[in-house]
Amino acid sequence: MEAQEDNFNYIEFWQENEWCLKNFDKKTRIPITLNFDDHFLQELVGPFSTIEYYNNHQYKIDIHKKANEILYENLGKRFYSEETDIEPYPVRFEILMGANYKITEGSTPWFESEVENIDDVKRLIERYHKFDLKNEIFKDNLLQRKEEYEKKTNKKVSWGHFTRGPATLATSIIGTTNLCIFMMEEEDVINEFYEIMGEKLVEYLKLIREASGNFSNSIALLDDDCFLFSPSLYDKFCAPVLEKLFNTFAPNKDDRRFQHSDSDMAHLMPILYRLGVNAVNFGPNIHPLEIRRTMPNARIHGQIPPFVLRNGTREEIIDIVKRDMEVALIDGNFIATTAGSVAAGTPMENIKTFIKAVYEFGKIA
Repeated sequence: MEAQEDNFNYIEFWQENEWCLKNFDKKTRIPITLNFDDHFLQELVGPFSTIEYYNNHQYKIDIHKKANEILYENLGKRFYSEETDIEPYPVRFEILMGANYKITEGSTPWFESEVENIDDVKRLIERYHKFDLKNEIFKDNLLQRKEEYEKKTNKKVSWGHFTRGPATLATSIIGTTNLCIFMMEEEDVINEFYEIMGEKLVEYLKLIREASGNFSNSIALLDDDCFLFSPSLYDKFCAPVLEKLFNTFAPNKDDRRFQHSDSDMAHLMPILYRLGVNAVNFGPNIHPLEIRRTMPNARIHGQIPPFVLRNGTREEIIDIVKRDMEVALIDGNFIATTAGSVAAGTPMENIKTFIKAVYEFGKIA
């Protein structure tokens, strides 16, 4: 069943949208992206076993198919992967650095720290200096599984395009409360932790990029927890890690340096601008005009507050889209999306209102 019941042709919309994204400098309107994550999925198709979902690939695909039927019927597009073959991927950097990966029933996965005191951090630092990262990444026949996947599917894997940022990595490895305390009381230890973690992160990304033939000049950082840092602390601990990453993987001025941080971190924008970040998806309380003034060359991915999209009236959603489009049309360097993921429980009618509003008010003369 084609998604045209409300006289808006969503299938044609997505075709045009794809063209605008691929031909950004020639686009006819501001394009949009929608990120439907696992939280949204649970609300969309009803309760399902999260333990089964994250451990049984066929079960995951069955859930995705149910979701895609709903999304296609309403929005004219399938958003969740139905790829039956499991693409191999290296073990997560956080796990290699000592964080525990937790999956429990009824929840999406998260990382849990084993650090209890500053001596545990010192032991981590000592371990990192001796750690054979290459051996740990490629054990369990990772490269063989990669070759088998590529041969079977005729698709090339490409690893290392993105990483979680230095603030969020540290909260996963050390613990959020611990990190906040230790930055103030154990500055030298945390500084050493960040130095070696940054070195290991660059090494990790180099290894997996080279193994998968990813030689692109771009890097994306996902760093929700950066809002915990004052500008001085961010400059001291996190900025040097960003500099290492950018110098290694996006060394030229126009290379893509993307930062996602869906939190109240406007106080850090001047630092990110100084570091050359040129594509952003920031928190919902930040006005897009503030981003444009502070980071004049950045491509803004935003800036719809997810809870306005979920809970707002039709008029409220249209008003916030019009606000964004006024900024977007200043220079066109804008992709309309939510400031973070689409919140779980967002009604289809609200998403449709968002799409139609961008279509109407985001046209480029």
